[in-house]
Amino acid sequence: MKLFGPLRRVPQPLIRSRGFTLVELMVVLAIAAILALIAAPAFTETINIARRKTYANQLFEDLTLARNEAIKRGVPVTVCPSTDGENCVARDSWVTGWIVFVDVATTGARDAATEALLKVHEPLASGWIATKNGANQRYVTYGPLGIPLGVNNFTLAICPASAACTTATTANQTNLVMNTLGRVRIDSHN
Repeated sequence: MKLFGPLRRVPQPLIRSRGFTLVELMVVLAIAAILALIAAPAFTETINIARRKTYANQLFEDLTLARNEAIKRGVPVTVCPSTDGENCVARDSWVTGWIVFVDVATTGARDAATEALLKVHEPLASGWIATKNGANQRYVTYGPLGIPLGVNNFTLAICPASAACTTATTANQTNLVMNTLGRVRIDSHN
């Protein structure tokens, strides 16, 4: 007896479900973890280079601002390290931040009553060093002609604390170097 119509059964091909097995998924995750472990040190170094350049560019901009303001206003303008965002501190480390202010008295110390504060820069992230060469001049003052007053060969090194940098070394750091005319350049070393 042959059946025709709705009672007829037609064999259906087996439909195979698509996807990953648990073993395949575990193999892919293991390979991804190995690749991440290999790439992590290189990525950390890339982040450190970017941070060094960012900090150097920020100080470069503030030194340029000070020079331009000194020329524009016709009075001395100083950039110095600061811990409170109001006053200068006598230290070679600039890691606590810095301020830019009009320094009419040319003392390198801000008189809050008479000297305008132009810009405040926050401290650098923990684990970073920003140190300048020599202990004789702890600040930079630009005169009305845009020439630094009493500064010779100002150099400031920025690096991670793990690099143990000074202004004499060049490995893993970025240096800001100012010549006697007040022009600043950035020397980046990996």
